[in-house]
Amino acid sequence: MEFVDLSRYLEVKEPRILPFSELRQMKRVWLTSDLQLLNEEDNLRYANSLAEDGVTVVPVRKKEPFIKYIDRDDFPRRVLLEMTSRCNFNCRMCPQQNLQRPRMDMPGKLYRKMVDELDEHGIEGLWIYHLGESILHPEFIKNIQHISTKKNLGVIWMSTNGQFFNEEIIRNVFDSNIDYINFSAHAITEETYNKVAPQGDFKTVQGNLQKLYDFKGVDNLPRRPFIHTQMIEQESTKHEVDGFIKKHYKVADIVSVNMLEYVGFENNKFGLEQRKRTELTSCPRITRNGAFICSNGMVTPCDATYNGEICYGNINDMTLAEIWQGDARKEVVSLNKHGKMSEIDFCANCPDHDIILIGLG
Repeated sequence: MEFVDLSRYLEVKEPRILPFSELRQMKRVWLTSDLQLLNEEDNLRYANSLAEDGVTVVPVRKKEPFIKYIDRDDFPRRVLLEMTSRCNFNCRMCPQQNLQRPRMDMPGKLYRKMVDELDEHGIEGLWIYHLGESILHPEFIKNIQHISTKKNLGVIWMSTNGQFFNEEIIRNVFDSNIDYINFSAHAITEETYNKVAPQGDFKTVQGNLQKLYDFKGVDNLPRRPFIHTQMIEQESTKHEVDGFIKKHYKVADIVSVNMLEYVGFENNKFGLEQRKRTELTSCPRITRNGAFICSNGMVTPCDATYNGEICYGNINDMTLAEIWQGDARKEVVSLNKHGKMSEIDFCANCPDHDIILIGLG
């Protein structure tokens, strides 16, 4: 779930922060993709009622940034383009612990070639990461500079664990056209952080996050690039969720408390307990027409297939357009359309098919 400070938009009388247990049950306020209050009568009435009641931290949803790609079938609407599958962390809830494909950087020339193809067709969003820490790519800065020459990539996200998100990287990101910086802060105490990311250095990560806040400043929020400060609610962190929201809601554009995914992992069973299971018929991940492009070139339909369990093709052999119009994808799309995704063995056993990702952020 994503939260914002409502006082940025409206006068909040006697502001108070509700506990997460109450916030998660609330109807969400709608924002535009650039984090402005959606100017629709019902939405404004609801937001004003919260402000009158003194609720200053509110759960939000973001409106789809474009409608022109919604019905397009011959090319993805949104793309996660993995710069590298290497990571300096091995967080307790992360699929890095089960990664069976090579830990490698996508060659810079290939990465930039893919960006060119995406820009040529136009997409509504580009995420420049998947499982790895993109900053580790030796041509990270060159890649984001190339991305910044493009006009048709929609909303652009990067993500970092913060360990190497130093002042040089911050300056280059702010000089780019990246819209959202997803910063995985994980916790508010060193003890809890070490349970989640034992390879990380809590003080370094917190210091780099503070540098990011200081560099941007808090005047006139929200404004690009939007800082999206994130933790994942899990057994080892749930006691810090309220404190996390209170610590970051005034300085981050968005505070995010994500649901635990990959619940088939032993460490992630807590996430399975947090929601009711639904029967698999059609999968929202397929319906939303997104492509996950791995650093070794594999094109997959969702984050669950991070080892290529379902692979549409490889960008080392074909263009993305050719892959998207190929028989492998058409077969999956047909099964999804007719509510028969359970006929795919991997999908039938997928523990995460009922999680609907909002904005993939």
